[in-house]
Amino acid sequence: MKILHIGSELRHELGCAASLRLFGHDVVYVHVSDKYRPFMAEKVYTDAGSKDVFISWIKASTLLNTVLFSEYLIPPEIEGQQFDIVLTTPSTPFYIAHHIARKLDIPLILRVWGIRANKLIDHVVYGKNYLEVLNFYPSILHNLVQIWSSQALVVLDDSTANFLRRLPVFKKLEVVYPTYAALYDNGRVNENPEIEKIIEEQDYIFSIVTVGRTESLFKLQEYPLFRILYMIAKKCPEVNVVIAGSTAIEAKRKLGFFKCPQNLIFVGWVSSDDILKTLYEYASLVVIPVFFRSVSNRLLEALFYGKPILTNTTASLIYNKLKHLHHMFISDNYLEYPSIVRRLLKDDALLQELASGAKEAYSSFFSARKCGLAMKHIIESLVR
Repeated sequence: MKILHIGSELRHELGCAASLRLFGHDVVYVHVSDKYRPFMAEKVYTDAGSKDVFISWIKASTLLNTVLFSEYLIPPEIEGQQFDIVLTTPSTPFYIAHHIARKLDIPLILRVWGIRANKLIDHVVYGKNYLEVLNFYPSILHNLVQIWSSQALVVLDDSTANFLRRLPVFKKLEVVYPTYAALYDNGRVNENPEIEKIIEEQDYIFSIVTVGRTESLFKLQEYPLFRILYMIAKKCPEVNVVIAGSTAIEAKRKLGFFKCPQNLIFVGWVSSDDILKTLYEYASLVVIPVFFRSVSNRLLEALFYGKPILTNTTASLIYNKLKHLHHMFISDNYLEYPSIVRRLLKDDALLQELASGAKEAYSSFFSARKCGLAMKHIIESLVR
């Protein structure tokens, strides 16, 4: 079966494409992005090994422009190809996919997560964005129109599923947890002496903070996470806190910190998945509280690499199968995070138990085979 997958979240959407390749489907993935790469087959790595997936990159456009002129955004390498089904995600990718599905007269499957209206409380509490109230009903209507225009609905997290069950979606809702994908490129740690020194000489806890995100996402996720990591570093001078995704200069400029503790170590943007993998593998603990009810690639990464995880209850709202002290350590008492980190780092048995729990969670709920099999059944119910 030939499948067209159009999306804008590279990690778990490529994971879905690769998981379908495991079951013999021919998949072309179109990534809507602000970047461009040539159309080619790339090796996508999951927990089940690697699969070649053809990836087309197209430049993102405004939502209005996409709605009005979606046919002109279709990449030339897709034109003329015959597909059996289209998978897509909300907003911009949906309108391109919907146009193709109607033109080819084939079913459209919508994969949904992190609906904006469901994150209203998160935006208000953590992001201090009170104007988000104005987007509540437009967000619901926008998503319902896309759901009604699709032949099947797949939801990637339990929080979104619970929210949608209260709305008139008028179709069966299937929950399929995402699976992670990496694009390893033979990047070497020894090409970055600072990172090489960190992993060779120091035990550390690890996290990712991207201070360059848009203002709303910055306030919602990056700022509260950085404050927690800063507090851990300041109150636990014996613990090295390594942050990827930002530099010290960026953090000081945007976050207003004139001086950071010496044990707060920034390694900047990590473009190589090989180096990112190494940073995860050598970390003693990953600290990644989630501040919005949506799929978190960082949480998915930490589970994928089987690391002990310190997070908050939002993680278990997103994925209700994840349990405290089994799959991860869950706490919303952020002022106690320094003492929790000290306790965990002194308890090797508990760290090992949490690492084993993370691996078990990934294997049981997020594996490529689990995702691929679930998507295969949904697809086959539409295409006989």
